[in-house]
Amino acid sequence: MQAEVVESSKQAAPRDPARSSPRVLILRAGAIGDTLMATPLVRALRRTFPAAYLVFLCSRQAHDVLRYNPHLDEVTSLGYRHLSPWLSFEKLRALRHLRKLNLDWALVLESHRDFTDLARRARPARLIGYGDLGVGERSDRAAFDPHRHSSENHLMAAQSLGVQPASADMELYYPGALDETLRLRLARLGIQEGERLVGVHPGWGGRKHPPEDTRLRSWPAHRFADVVRWLFTRARARVLLTGAREDRTLTDLIARLSGVSCLNLAGELSLLELAAVVRRLDLYLTVDSGPAHMAAALGTPLVALWGPGIFEQTAPLAGRGPVRILYHRVPCAPCYGTPLMKSCQDNICMKRIEVGEVCSSIEQLLPQPK
Repeated sequence: MQAEVVESSKQAAPRDPARSSPRVLILRAGAIGDTLMATPLVRALRRTFPAAYLVFLCSRQAHDVLRYNPHLDEVTSLGYRHLSPWLSFEKLRALRHLRKLNLDWALVLESHRDFTDLARRARPARLIGYGDLGVGERSDRAAFDPHRHSSENHLMAAQSLGVQPASADMELYYPGALDETLRLRLARLGIQEGERLVGVHPGWGGRKHPPEDTRLRSWPAHRFADVVRWLFTRARARVLLTGAREDRTLTDLIARLSGVSCLNLAGELSLLELAAVVRRLDLYLTVDSGPAHMAAALGTPLVALWGPGIFEQTAPLAGRGPVRILYHRVPCAPCYGTPLMKSCQDNICMKRIEVGEVCSSIEQLLPQPK
């Protein structure tokens, strides 16, 4: 397996912010993948400024993505990201704390005014971000190149601070004890160490819709079932289905249509437990989703089915492990972030991906049995 050791714990003696310099806020309040794409910047900041005090403000759903990151001194999260600070107790608490830190810099990896205003209210000595930062000597607007990956844009945004260039490899850390817990759980389910295990993640974003309904990032359930059947009968691999609780009807349908034995853990794993599962896998097949980026961060071979997303900015990057992205450009793609996204009735971008090319890509990336 091509994953580096990910076991990590917070430093035994936390840094004193009053004695640390510079004191830096990184603000990215997006989903799991968005947050992982900011971890190369976090690593670069720590390497450039070993004595810095680094605080990351993220969304609640992505908190565990950063919880064990050894480069960070603090991680705080927001459950209601766009609620006005005057109506949000969590934002008011965060602002009080951030002001006490006497921040030197704030890096706002967002363009929405809600977040630039929040960072400004934290009163950093210098504010850098993509959005409208207002007029002031302490504000610098960073350019976001739509033809570059988000990870690279984030690194470039910090160059004016003297941050040294670094690789775009994402990082995801979790307690190593979860590996043993997972080993025992899989053993109870009949999966032994060294047995070929492929994960399939067909859901995206927790959206509720009939499992037969194909829209936006989803791929037809019967095609997933065909791949699962091929994995079991031809690739001689055990299949493990993952997803959110809302995806359970979809994964149940895929398991039933496949007609073969597979493990269905959709809705049964926390984010950190899923990280341990992903690292154990020999390969992960996903749609455009947070778990796809988790696989890229952990070095698990990944085959990702891509459709409406902005490929140049957010596709999972190969680094610690191989990544194969199946993508057929169509005239209406990418529609993500446009009105077309809400009106799409037939996601032809995803339906053009055929079962045969998925199986072929898996066959090329799947490690040989030990």
